Amino acid sequence: MSSYAFLTNTLVDKYGVQAQAIGPEATLTELGLDSLTLTELLFDLEDKFDVEIPEDRATFRTLGEAAALIDGLVRSKPSTG
Repeated sequence: MSSYAFLTNTLVDKYGVQAQAIGPEATLTELGLDSLTLTELLFDLEDKFDVEIPEDRATFRTLGEAAALIDGLVRSKPSTG
């Protein structure tokens, strides 16, 4: 599952965001996410993709930026095996 698809599914299923409100340019504020929800979402992403999001890089505004950050972290992970 892509990071963007995971974000979309998680926002709908876990946080009750309306699917039609979700898009790559949607900001977290527009989707009604507060700082606590954002923190939970970051933990969800870290767990799903087995990455650690550095605090200084967790400054994205849109879902597209969040997905790009996760994709970059996944690509830069050392391969095992």
